[in-house]
Amino acid sequence: MKRPYTFRAILFAFCTLPAATFAQMDYYIASSFGSRFNDVNDNGTAISGGAYFDFATEAWTLMEDEATEMVSINNNGEVAGSMFLDEPNFILQPAYKKNGVWNPIGWFPTANPQESSFTTYSISPNGVWVTGQMSIGCCDFGTFRYNTETEELTEIFSPDYVAVAGYVITNDGTIGGWADDEPASGTRRIPVYITPELEIIQVSPDLPQFNTNAVNDINAASLMVGDFDNQPFIYDPNSNTFTSFGIPVGYETATFTSVSNTGVAVGYAQRFGDFGSLLRDAIVYHPDLGDQPLFLRDILLNNGVDINAPEDRMGTAYAISPNGQYVAGWDDQAPFSANGWVVYLDDLLLTTGIGTDVSEEPNIAVYPNPTRDRFTISSAADLDMITLFNVQGQQVAQYALRDRSRVIDISALSNGVYVLRASSRTASYMFSIVKQ
Repeated sequence: MKRPYTFRAILFAFCTLPAATFAQMDYYIASSFGSRFNDVNDNGTAISGGAYFDFATEAWTLMEDEATEMVSINNNGEVAGSMFLDEPNFILQPAYKKNGVWNPIGWFPTANPQESSFTTYSISPNGVWVTGQMSIGCCDFGTFRYNTETEELTEIFSPDYVAVAGYVITNDGTIGGWADDEPASGTRRIPVYITPELEIIQVSPDLPQFNTNAVNDINAASLMVGDFDNQPFIYDPNSNTFTSFGIPVGYETATFTSVSNTGVAVGYAQRFGDFGSLLRDAIVYHPDLGDQPLFLRDILLNNGVDINAPEDRMGTAYAISPNGQYVAGWDDQAPFSANGWVVYLDDLLLTTGIGTDVSEEPNIAVYPNPTRDRFTISSAADLDMITLFNVQGQQVAQYALRDRSRVIDISALSNGVYVLRASSRTASYMFSIVKQ
């Protein structure tokens, strides 16, 4: 592939944070036709349809010969994608890579591969599960769930829906996606999740009016993101809280495509351009940034990083790494021809403490994290107050810190991701904490 170009800059912390610090941030964009990125992990390894990319070295490695496409990668380097079932007749099948070896998943027993179709979407963080959509014949679409340990392929259909699709799968086999109840007016995709017991549950309080809606991602705290009636949403099943967000000015629709374990959601806003073309710009949301999604390019530009986005649009933010440090996607072109990009946020959002000055940052420990009922915060410097916020930015608890260590009891809070602010008279330090 051609040598890509890279922007490197020192990024000043978001002005919405209570105190400022410096963080090293990189932006990389490939210059090769069709190099869009489908996923990225905590190690900075991103995948396109046919190659691995290492952010640290900017090195590309072609995928293994036996694979035909890659769509999802976890922190262990395990990959979901496809491989040949019958290469001479170009018949494919879903597949996954585990322990460095690609393995076939196969088809539903009653599906004729010559007449049916499939799309692989996700491998779980622990590598146990793979999910996607598969049809029996031309038109009967369901979800598949495959166990890589038992090699059991499960068909998921429902008499209540004409089609079901799984976009993401968690460590316990929970699937996020959509189900189509095909009302009298035609297709209507409803955002749903599918429990390990295969129960299909609607996440929104109401049925959508428009036909394209989905749960696109689920993080380790079970926080779900997607789109509902053309607007991005976050759903917390632990508290049964469904929060819809506005569409950025100048655009017609928006969606969240991915969410990190630190509660950072990314996605894109979309509108129609000339001759029916679709124009997209990457968005990002976290309570620290405000109560609505922001354009990723604006955040970068406001902090002195000029990404030279064509027509002032960054394109599609498609995946964020579980630790919230990497965002991957592609520029504002048709997906098959787009150039991929990766933004490295470093510790910008909740991965480490944020203080008035890096050299003066105290040694603060928060453990265990994730936690069930209690966690301990300890510091080498004096702190006065501990404040907890939920993912909607609402304060849910506050504690006085009278010495340099305290056990915090959060057993009364719902499971989920919280923002922890530890403050003194002169500085504030931000962390994320996950209650399971």
